[in-house]
Parts: sequence; structure tokens; C-alpha cells
Amino acid sequence: MTHEANPAIPTAVLLRQAGRACFHHLVNTTPVLIHVRSGTKVVVIRDMPLRLETGDYGLLPDHQPMTMENIPKVPQNYEARILPVPRALFEETYARLGSITPPLTALPAKAKDLPAEAVALFESFCSPESNAALPAAVATVRMMELITWFALSGAVLGKREGLLLQDRLRQMIETDPAYDWTSGDAARAFHMSEATLRRKLAAQQTSFTETLSDTRMTRALALLHTTTLPIGHIAQEVGYDSPSQFAARFKERFGINPRDVRGSAGALERIGAEVAHLRTDKISA
Repeated sequence: MTHEANPAIPTAVLLRQAGRACFHHLVNTTPVLIHVRSGTKVVVIRDMPLRLETGDYGLLPDHQPMTMENIPKVPQNYEARILPVPRALFEETYARLGSITPPLTALPAKAKDLPAEAVALFESFCSPESNAALPAAVATVRMMELITWFALSGAVLGKREGLLLQDRLRQMIETDPAYDWTSGDAARAFHMSEATLRRKLAAQQTSFTETLSDTRMTRALALLHTTTLPIGHIAQEVGYDSPSQFAARFKERFGINPRDVRGSAGALERIGAEVAHLRTDKISA
């Protein structure tokens, strides 16, 4: 039986990585709940590290540059489930509870001693068929329940300051990374001249070209982590007709070849990685 995705239910993905690697300056545009199933994940934001071991659950904030290191536990791959959740749901949940005060600084957080009820709820969101028939209102309430369990276990999403122009630009590019975006497209979307766009991005230590390339490479990394798509196909998904040009840009950005993310000789394909839905545009790692 085929189950259609319920738009009220976030789409979880299974992330696998064969070798140890560290990725710098990754940005999620949506907060994510994470469960490390095998190996270790180290996340650093503003020089504040968080270490998640096998079996740990955590929360990663949005729009915060992060350094992430995924460390496999030999002979197994690093493996984690990632569940993106709209920020608005966190904010609505905290407002209804009243007793939860979001931190002023958005940092990664570990959910300590998450009870069995919360674990089962997390797993249900990782199995689309178990929630596909739920009315949107019920699915939303269940997701807010999961957010509450995480908050009561110490994983509370910090407050977010107003989005920077580069954050808004990243969100725009994520809607279609393969599109031939231009600075003129962005200027028109943000109701400003191209000169003003360049000036404002420069004040944020970036440029249109840098943000475009970084957003595409982040999407490519997510696809490598969570799918078995051929690398040539991934190159096209993020706007590169030439796989070799894509591989060179990827190595320039992350310091490793795209194939290294999956391990030698197609290790990821051999273990049969599967994802229920291919919606990784808002997930970095």
C-alpha cells in the first residue's frame, strides 16, 4: 500500500556516513530533532560543544553556523535519524506550556533521560505509514507533544534573532537548488537593487555567489548522507551539469571527495540505505 505524505508531519531521514569526517559552517534552516543510532556526533556552535553518543537524542537549532563531526563506531557506519520540525511549532508549544523559557542563545542540546513514551513517539514520526492517515490537527498535536517531551528532558530551542539577508537568500535558493539563480532574481525577490543586495551581503561577510554555492553544497552533502542517488544525479540536483566540476567544488568546500562521504567501493549502496521521502533540502547533517 502506498501512503501519501501528510503535510502536517515532518519528513524524517536516515543519515549514514562510512568514515569519520568533520564539516564546518553548516547551517540548518529548520530546527531538527536527532537520534544517534550508531557512532558519535559532535556539534559545536559558538565554541560550545555537544557530544551525542549511540542512543542519545538531541536538538539542533536553525540558522546557526555549526561544526559537525560524525564518528563511526567500527565496523559500523555512523547512523542517525533526523527529524526537521518547523520553528513555529516549537514557539507555539512553549507558549502554550508557559513553564518553558527558551534560552536567549540558540545552542545544540541533549535530551536527557527521554522516557519510553517520547521514544515511541519519535519512532512513529520516523515511520510515515504509521501517521499517514492522521488528520493534520492530530498530527500537529502529536508533534507538539514530542517537542514537550524534549523540552522537559532539557532540549529547548533557543530564541532566534531576526533573519539576516543571507539566511533569507539561503531559504530562497533551497526551494530549487538546481535553478540558475542570479543576483537579479534575489534583488527582485527582496525588493532592492542589485547594488544594495551586494552591499548588504558584504556587510554580513558573504556574497550572492558564495551563498548560492554554499547552499548547493550543503544540499549535496545531505543527499549523499541520506540517499543512494548516483553522484552524477546529485550534481544535477544542485545545479551542476558536470560531475567533475561538482566534485571539485564539493572537495573545495568540505575537504573530501563526494565518494568519501559514503565510503570506498560504494559502501552505502551495499548496505541498502533507504529513505521514505526525499526532502532533505532543509537538513545539513
